Amino acid sequence: MPAGAGIAVKFGFSYSEMKSLKFSQFNGIALLLSVSALLSSCGRGLPSKLEHLPEDLNGTGLNLTGIYPDGWVGDSGSVTLQQPAGKQMLSIRGTVPLVGDPNFRSDVELRLEEKAVGHWNIGLGDFALSASVPPGAGTRRVTIVFGKSQQLPGGDGRMVGARLSFIGFESKSAMVGPPSDVMRSSNLQLGSGWGVLETFHNENFRWVDNDAQFLLAADQPGSAVLSVTVEPGPGVAMRPFVLRVLDASGHQVSAEPVEKRRTTVKFILPVEGKPSEFRLHVDGGGKPALNDPRILNFRVFEMEAGAWKPGK
Repeated sequence: MPAGAGIAVKFGFSYSEMKSLKFSQFNGIALLLSVSALLSSCGRGLPSKLEHLPEDLNGTGLNLTGIYPDGWVGDSGSVTLQQPAGKQMLSIRGTVPLVGDPNFRSDVELRLEEKAVGHWNIGLGDFALSASVPPGAGTRRVTIVFGKSQQLPGGDGRMVGARLSFIGFESKSAMVGPPSDVMRSSNLQLGSGWGVLETFHNENFRWVDNDAQFLLAADQPGSAVLSVTVEPGPGVAMRPFVLRVLDASGHQVSAEPVEKRRTTVKFILPVEGKPSEFRLHVDGGGKPALNDPRILNFRVFEMEAGAWKPGK
């Protein structure tokens, strides 16, 4: 290809037309091409996610605000990331510490380019939140905002919302694929009250003390069926119990008996055209476990949700 033919193609005219241009015109086109190349390269090298925190916070171009080098985030924190092409979820994971109030809760809002894409209410412990975002690759400003914060003890004194372990984009198709957590549906999200993800004999599960929160999204109001594979733990003396599903107001919306072995139970839940908050609750329990300081009332292996079809 003759020199300059690439520039001609770039700007939509033939090479013969290109040769007839005056030198000043050619320089102008060359400048435009240089600017175009510069703009297209903006954001190159930026990660799409920060999954190894706090080490990943040392990357260049992140333009961090409100996020400390050790992973703690204040009332709000922002980072610049590169959104990949295709269907993406914007996700955050982290931990809300127990500082003094065992009943501490906070609203959390996730924003993309200052536009809210998700809103949740979380409590103490680990959380994992995800929201769908409009498709389109490009540089994006991601912000997380906490409605309440706590002051770190031990002379630290910082006001923080949580400590982050992950923030960034994840492929929606990958999240629907082979699961790495207990949630088996993209419309289900973990909230507060869950133990850490554990693996034993190639099986993943999370222990629950009580009131494990989850969010169930639906395209329109109606009913959804929730399947939960659950097993009693030492907190209920490994005995059968009744697993209750409570709504955000603490009212029971469904309940099913769980046998003394691993069981899959199904609940019919009312849903709105937006994420609905529910909790898995057990009455009683609370017995201590041997060689474990946690209260292990039950453990969940799988949760899956879909539209409820009457008669099935």
